Amino acid sequence: MKFDFGDISNIILLTTTVIAWITLKKYKITPLKYLPYYLTYAAILEIGADIMSRSKLTNVTVWWYNIGINIEILFYLYIFYHYIENKKTKRLLLYFGVLYESYFLINYLFFSDSLLLTYQAYPFVFGGVVVIVFVFIFLLEMFQSDKVLHVGKYLIFWISMGLLFYNIIPLPSFALRKLIPDLEYSIVMRIQYTSNIIMYLLFIYGFLWSSMKYKS
Repeated sequence: MKFDFGDISNIILLTTTVIAWITLKKYKITPLKYLPYYLTYAAILEIGADIMSRSKLTNVTVWWYNIGINIEILFYLYIFYHYIENKKTKRLLLYFGVLYESYFLINYLFFSDSLLLTYQAYPFVFGGVVVIVFVFIFLLEMFQSDKVLHVGKYLIFWISMGLLFYNIIPLPSFALRKLIPDLEYSIVMRIQYTSNIIMYLLFIYGFLWSSMKYKS
């Protein structure tokens, strides 16, 4: 049986989800306590999309991803809202969260040629940039505090690093694919799966080796 990048990504995602549940007691009193639930949802999303894609259900797959990625962006913004300490920054995060969701809904409902066939690339690029900015802001807060002395022992640090790789690596390819429709789709997906794999491996490392609680 031949495995492709998507299969490897899904296997690592499932492994990450299992490890997240096994190690939950290490962080169950922190805002990351919801992460195993989200990873379970993400596993269902990815495996379901893969099944639909192999079944040639292209219309359903695009709709499935549009809803799924929207929830993903909102979930991670929610997590970092609870970790960022500066009140002005928290309000700014809320503002950009509402702005992103408004952009997604307006684009999805009124400016797409088809609700099922149109992948919401521009809103997701915007949402990805918003996540990147606030992850950087959080890391800056962390590095300016005494927590920097034990940075590798905090699970949220490894989650942050994973999200940076996950969002930064594929952004140029998605933007290019929107501007250059003939760009090879398989190339874009290989880049996306590579970023997925890097993120999940960083998550796994954090679940297994983090030993200090950040927020309770």
